[in-house]
This record gives sequence, structure tokens and C-alpha cells, in this order.
Amino acid sequence: MLDSDADRQRAYRERKAEELRRLREGGKATHRDKLRKKLVRVLGMLGSDHPGERDNAAVMATRMIKEAGLTWYDVLDVTEEK
Repeated sequence: MLDSDADRQRAYRERKAEELRRLREGGKATHRDKLRKKLVRVLGMLGSDHPGERDNAAVMATRMIKEAGLTWYDVLDVTEEK
């Protein structure tokens, strides 16, 4: 049983790290597809009426991209402009 916020946060981070490892094993293209699906859900929260929820969604989306070792150009599958 998780007794403290710190324990719950640690367990959450461990689950997310394991999930990221599984995604990476599936190959970059598959990884991007799965990441896109998750991003759709997270980015949907940007339309929330609650400012905190919108802020958290933006932070979460950015964190997901960074942790995956990708850029927004990778996720959106467009060529980066120079």
C-alpha cells in the first residue's frame, strides 16, 4: 500500500518509465504512433475550462515528447524548417 504522496509519485514515475521502455522496444515508428495516441488525449485537455488542467496538459505533453527523445517535428511528422 502506498502511504505517502512521495510513494505514489515514485510508483507513477516507475510505471511511466516502464511504459516508455516498452514503447521504445516497439521501434521508432510504432513508438511515435503510440505517443501520438497518448498526446491526443493529453492535448484534448487544453480545451478545459480549468486553467490548472490546461497548464498541466501543456507540461505533460512537452514532458512526454522530451522523455521519448523526440521533437514536435518528429511527432507531427513534418520537416523542421531551417
